[in-house]
Amino acid sequence: MLTRLSRSTLSRAKYLSVSRFVSTSSLSINTFNDNEISLSINDKNVKFKTAFLRDSCQCPKAVDQCTKQKLFTTSEGADKLSIASPPAVIQNPETNENILSVKWSNNGSIMNSKYPVSFLENYSTKAGRRIGKFFDKDRKLWDKQEIENNLESLQVDYNDFFNNEEIFFQTVYNLNKYGLTFINNIPEPVLQSMNEENATQWPVFKLASRFGYIKKTFYGTLFDVKNEKEEAKNIANSNTFLPLHMDLLYYESPPGLQLLHFLKNSTIGGENIFCDSFLAAQHVRNVDPVAYDALTKIPITYHYDNNGEYYYFKRPVVIENPDVSEVTSEFPPIEVVNYSPPFQGPLEIGIAETEGDNAVDKGYYAMFDDFLKGLKLFEDFINDPKNHFEIKMKEGSCVIFENRRALHSRNGFSDENGGDRWLMGTYVDGDSFRSKLRTGYRKFK
Repeated sequence: MLTRLSRSTLSRAKYLSVSRFVSTSSLSINTFNDNEISLSINDKNVKFKTAFLRDSCQCPKAVDQCTKQKLFTTSEGADKLSIASPPAVIQNPETNENILSVKWSNNGSIMNSKYPVSFLENYSTKAGRRIGKFFDKDRKLWDKQEIENNLESLQVDYNDFFNNEEIFFQTVYNLNKYGLTFINNIPEPVLQSMNEENATQWPVFKLASRFGYIKKTFYGTLFDVKNEKEEAKNIANSNTFLPLHMDLLYYESPPGLQLLHFLKNSTIGGENIFCDSFLAAQHVRNVDPVAYDALTKIPITYHYDNNGEYYYFKRPVVIENPDVSEVTSEFPPIEVVNYSPPFQGPLEIGIAETEGDNAVDKGYYAMFDDFLKGLKLFEDFINDPKNHFEIKMKEGSCVIFENRRALHSRNGFSDENGGDRWLMGTYVDGDSFRSKLRTGYRKFK
């Protein structure tokens, strides 16, 4: 049963929607010259470089009002830039919002720019610059108990997903909050087998396309996950236990979302397991900050060298975003996590020449033991059942999860009972998901 977004949730969305929020903050000018303008915003003094303000102008001479594309380069806007007449604070007659008005002389041309105090206020802090783009306060770390307590709110009906904009927003809201959500009551496909020619006719293609464009990989537009009893090219297509991992970390740009539609799932076993990698990283950060620091710096090699393909990339286990800490202390300053042991190549660290000036990775060599400590703490945490959400997915359901946050796994299974297992999956870039999230916050305020 679907639980709609509460009014308090939508109220938060309204507050965070920068495009609809009108500030009543006070604004006054302290000093100005051709290099900077000093302002007082609610009695807080902030200095803005004039080149920043000129570059941020949104007037028709600066930004095409149809395409919304910028009409000049940053260096052009800064070239021979000066203030043509004293700047002033005016008011928007419709909203009474305070506005900074500046007349520029820019390389011989005159331009009038206006900056709402809401813009100036938001851009004066790191937290403000994330408003309307990222929604850190609505994200939440989770373990088994947290997901089980909120599982009902993560269930979305297939028809509602397509036909109800508010429920679609709930789906992307769930993904931002937990990195995990479920679509139910998917109609049974008419087709019996998938290929590139009929890919658009499958439900998982339609689900993924609701977010944006599908990320096609060497697996194809869509991919089947079946039990290949002989010579499986991927561990996911066997019946053995599949450990917790993320997909395609050997790509320069791994997918942001993964979708798995369960067409058949009647085998003995084969339960899916999900774990919040951000919670695990936060655990390491709390227990051993030095080991955590090593996880943010030492790169792991990921590769796929099989079946006529050879992909390769290096990245650390944790990539941070310190700006999150400016917004909230309830969620860790983490951008993404990278963890996929089945697809690791040989480590390229833990090596150093003992003589000469050409030592290899001296810094990484010194951090190697701390890196191993951090990795052990991370793995012990994610392998603890209390941090797992385990589910036997129903046929006709689809799980959608953030590939760079929600680790996924599968128990081994047996088809001795005559059961069968057939999943169909695909990927979507995180950019498409975040675009839908931002526009959803603007609409449901």
